[in-house]
Amino acid sequence: MCIAAPAKVIEINKEENRVVADFGGVRQEAKLNLLDDIELGDHILIHAGYAIEKLSEEAAKESLEAWDELLKVLDEEDEELAELNKE
Repeated sequence: MCIAAPAKVIEINKEENRVVADFGGVRQEAKLNLLDDIELGDHILIHAGYAIEKLSEEAAKESLEAWDELLKVLDEEDEELAELNKE
């Protein structure tokens, strides 16, 4: 199973056909062999070092909101477990 979060394109190297994308402060390089017409500011999905899909601004926003909610729930569960382990 592959889980991907949207990354924002912050650099493009056309000579090497690569981008650098930002995942909320974490940067990753990806090859552009599978996508055309990528521009700075686009949101993409990366898998195994390749940009595999370009997302609309709306789709990226919805996905990022879902990730934020998931991370919030996981943090709450971690806090609950920590409290149970103290008892």
